[in-house]
Amino acid sequence: MRTRSTSKARRLIALVFLLCFVMVALLSGAYVLTHAHHHHDLLAVNEECVVCTHIHSIEDMLRQLVAAAGGLPTVFLGLLAAIALLCSASAFKYQTPIKLKTRLNN
Repeated sequence: MRTRSTSKARRLIALVFLLCFVMVALLSGAYVLTHAHHHHDLLAVNEECVVCTHIHSIEDMLRQLVAAAGGLPTVFLGLLAAIALLCSASAFKYQTPIKLKTRLNN
């Protein structure tokens, strides 16, 4: 009984994190789109526009998210290939001519 509640809680936590990531990506993209053609505020202390700094940091974050998500299919395909190789190797590991009832003629 306890494992069901634990697995449900973990699923709920995973769903909340997924929704957070999706919302951050969507809202960040919306911020970049709405502030793309802004007027530069160069009255800051470092002579940098605050909106430009935000846009650059959001772009970096989105690039990292895309790079992380882009590597996932490669990792999953590699794992599937490794599992397939291990399963096929273990299936043929104990195959002998006697077990296969192969006739060995010259």
